Amino acid sequence: MRKRGIFLAPPPSLVGTTNTSWWSRFRATTTSDDDWSTSQSSVMRDQYVDTEAAMERTRMKAAALKAAGVKAESMTVFDREVKRAHRDRAAYLQRKKKENSNTNSGGDFLLEEATRRVLDRLDDIKRPFKRILVIGGATVSTVRQLLEKRQDVETVIVCDSSEEMLKLVKKIVGDVPKRKFDDFPVEIKYVRAFEDDLPIKDGVVDCVLSVLGLHWVNDLPGAMGQARCTLVPDGLFLSAIFGGDSLTELRIACALAETENEGGVSARVSPLAHVRDAGNLLGRAGLQLPAVDVDTLTLNYKTPMDLVEHLRMMGEQNAVIERRQSIKRSTMQLANQKYVENFSALSPSHKGSASMPKPSTASQGGISATFQILYMTGWSPSDTQQKAKERGSATVSLGDLKSALEEKEKKKKKDEE
Repeated sequence: MRKRGIFLAPPPSLVGTTNTSWWSRFRATTTSDDDWSTSQSSVMRDQYVDTEAAMERTRMKAAALKAAGVKAESMTVFDREVKRAHRDRAAYLQRKKKENSNTNSGGDFLLEEATRRVLDRLDDIKRPFKRILVIGGATVSTVRQLLEKRQDVETVIVCDSSEEMLKLVKKIVGDVPKRKFDDFPVEIKYVRAFEDDLPIKDGVVDCVLSVLGLHWVNDLPGAMGQARCTLVPDGLFLSAIFGGDSLTELRIACALAETENEGGVSARVSPLAHVRDAGNLLGRAGLQLPAVDVDTLTLNYKTPMDLVEHLRMMGEQNAVIERRQSIKRSTMQLANQKYVENFSALSPSHKGSASMPKPSTASQGGISATFQILYMTGWSPSDTQQKAKERGSATVSLGDLKSALEEKEKKKKKDEE
């Protein structure tokens, strides 16, 4: 029996067949729908969803690539249908965890913490965001925490490629979702679509939130650009993605095991963006006033397989098209051994610290795993925003400014004497 995890392909039964129908890629529903399907006319009349425009945008993109002589396959890194299957399975596992949990939330601790940190950044902005678009990733924890913590939200549009994940969100928030503070009814719309094929109308939301969802997108600048188009002028884009330093321990353990057992190395962890890439992505998406910051979380697990099972529950298995379909039992066992030998868990006093893992004594047991989270913030263009002066338009040099400040400091000291 072959074990499968983040560095393996999903079971064939999870993948299913690819539906190439246009309408299968853009299905929308509201909280009043029980069968999770709508007619084409009802979708077209929706206040926020415009599937026709999304299809036209996809056709124009394909035509542009063809005109440029670029094959679409050459720009495709991830298998979207496999990733949809991963998220379907993750929804099932999260639902079972909630049913077996004694707590009210029953959510995944890493997704909950990442969502909390994103909403903390949203709270730092002292302005209301009544209409919010939630894209992929930690959709369950994002919607739930919005209802619990925000006093201004009135409409939430949840966009996810997984229908099962959308059903889970609806089950958790209920048929009549309300804000926790004042029981104000919140309208929630559920839209099934891929992140880089958003069927959302332009200029209809005040804020776009994506918590750990966009790092699986093939056309990340395009997806972020579409998210920008959905924003009103001076609207906020706030996203969190896993960074390139995530799961360093798993990469090293797999590389050591494959080198020793098979004489070569293959990519067992999906490629991720680095800090230096995040600012460029915001600029390419046409977002203004870009800002990027980083958190590094170190989590402890009893065994490497517990880590793999956690990644499954989050839907974070490898979805690279060129991935290897299996792993030898001997290589998997050796990788497990290398992980335990080289990355034993942090001591209890270091749990939750934002630092790289440090080896602990064997008596402490367990292993540690690093998750780097990149937070990207940008604003849709507006005439009311601050704007930088054109290059070369300065009338005062930095040298003159430095001299003036030094002269002012000298005069201040002289007056004090």
